[in-house]
Amino acid sequence: MELRYLATFQTIVREGSFIKAAETLSYAPSTITLHVQHLESELGFKLFVRQGKQIQLSTAGQALYEQADTLLQHARTLEQTMKEIVAGESGSLRIGVIEPAASVYFMPLLAEFCQEYPKMHVTLEVTSTHFICQCVATGKLEIGLCSPPPAELGLTFEPLFFEPIALLIPATHPLAQLSRVTLADLQDQPLLLTGQYCAYRETIEHFFTQRGLNMRPCMEISSFDTLKQGVKAGIGIAVVPARAVTPAPEGTVLHPLADFELRLPVGLIRSSQHYVSRPVLEKLITKLRTQAE
Repeated sequence: MELRYLATFQTIVREGSFIKAAETLSYAPSTITLHVQHLESELGFKLFVRQGKQIQLSTAGQALYEQADTLLQHARTLEQTMKEIVAGESGSLRIGVIEPAASVYFMPLLAEFCQEYPKMHVTLEVTSTHFICQCVATGKLEIGLCSPPPAELGLTFEPLFFEPIALLIPATHPLAQLSRVTLADLQDQPLLLTGQYCAYRETIEHFFTQRGLNMRPCMEISSFDTLKQGVKAGIGIAVVPARAVTPAPEGTVLHPLADFELRLPVGLIRSSQHYVSRPVLEKLITKLRTQAE
């Protein structure tokens, strides 16, 4: 249905005649007649009946008129919404971010972004690299901020920064008293690890295996906050991103590894198949790059 035909019909009813509607809309009378004819042809029924020189709404015309305001208002709202989306003022963004990058790095940037674009609806998945990569690869998320993706997913990875990894040790543990702690010192120590698909855990396991050291995981904890409490309770030592445990909770000690620097690359992932460039999304990506500098 042509909305301009519906607007013409509505004006005819309000003004009481085709002539007055033509004057109000600055149309030729023939144009008004043509709009009505097109609308009647499309709908399949007469909108007006004539009684002498007067016109009245048909039963069908009355039903259409009762809905015309609602239809036109919805159309105007949709038109405005589409203009805002094209201009980058509204719409939605679907993003996945790992911790602690989500809390420490991304959230302050997102707060600033939402102030600039208050009509933008953001869905933020704070989860593992494994899950983020799967969702970006299938188009469920537009972009991700995580560690490098598996090569077989065909995602692009743009490094932004490195996340330093450190040891969180119970204050009563003998290693907490040492001035330097090496990876070898952790051999056969009870370790608290993050979940199976966590990039930090995969990095730790890789370094242990690479150096032929035994790893003794005693517990898996998916939450960094709960993991900190586990260390505080003396259950074991955690190898975690330093920013997730800074400052160290009371009753714990944060130690860097002395024999090498353990860091996890974190960057932007996209799918060449599903990624659709939009001004608002490109602006967010620019902010991510700028903050990483």
